[in-house]
Amino acid sequence: MDVETLVRRSLVGMEAQVYPCTQRGALLLDANTNLVGRNPAVDRAAKRLDALDLAQYPSSLSDGLRAALATEHGLSAEEVLVGNGSDEVLDVICKAFCNPGDRISIPTPAFVMYGFFAKVHLASAVEIPLLGRWQLDVETMLRARPKLTFIASPNNPTGNAFPKSDLERILAESSGLVVVDEAYADFCGQDFASQVRRYENLIVTRTFSKSHGLAGLRVGYALSNRKVVQKLECAKTPLSLSSLSEAIALEALADKTFMRESVRVVQSERVRLAGRLRELGFQPQPTDANFMIVDLGVPSEPARQHLAGRGVMTRAMGDFKGLERYLRITVGRPEHGDRLVSELQNWKASCSR
Repeated sequence: MDVETLVRRSLVGMEAQVYPCTQRGALLLDANTNLVGRNPAVDRAAKRLDALDLAQYPSSLSDGLRAALATEHGLSAEEVLVGNGSDEVLDVICKAFCNPGDRISIPTPAFVMYGFFAKVHLASAVEIPLLGRWQLDVETMLRARPKLTFIASPNNPTGNAFPKSDLERILAESSGLVVVDEAYADFCGQDFASQVRRYENLIVTRTFSKSHGLAGLRVGYALSNRKVVQKLECAKTPLSLSSLSEAIALEALADKTFMRESVRVVQSERVRLAGRLRELGFQPQPTDANFMIVDLGVPSEPARQHLAGRGVMTRAMGDFKGLERYLRITVGRPEHGDRLVSELQNWKASCSR
């Protein structure tokens, strides 16, 4: 049997999409996760395990969490879709609305999963390079007339949030659906979730992986109008979120003290860390997220290797065109930043020998 002759044509020659592996004992500055600490929601939910009947299936659409998220955002439950991480939600959006050949607009550089899902679902990805200072090329995006547009704000990997006026113009003038991915929005206060009733073509995606520090749970969700959510439900596998993940996410929503502290720590530390990196002669880029990209002035892969050898994991950006000199760094607590700066100082010194 020749598997290549049987596989879906979009997967021919394609490699599996792999996220960074967790390296035990290392300082993980490569995955944009929360480094502030352990969310107490996990411990609170653990005390309630007896109330969870794990011998039975969870609710089909995670009804409890769906209702809580609706209350959180001032919407109805019918305007919320819960999924197994934002990745599942993005996949469901493509399943529901993309036929083979449909155009998907992706401002680049962008979150790699947008292009991945476009390819898997046989859509035609239209990559539109960001302008100077990592801004949206609104005119070109609108001229592309895509069926679906993905925009992360703050953007991954560049870290900047896009101006509200640019996003509003795209929403107002686009003939297709516009997905505003707000995975990192808590770190800058941007909130297009409040606009889903204003724009009928808007889908907002969010996650518990970042400010809530629950990446291991895989809890994400989408907000949109009822008609759009109904179509998403048609394309989504039921029961995709476990009862345990739902219980912990509910605890995190009920008490957001940890989330707010995480945002405070990151907002303070990213300013301090940027200053220390500039002192070393590097150029950290302005960021609205819990990570930053830093121009080292030379290709970043040797620096990444040096840091990895000393237990500090970062992301070299050489697989993004134009970002070969950049290193992406997750912002955590001050001690994390100090360790990074110390190791970068050592690497810089070794380069001059």
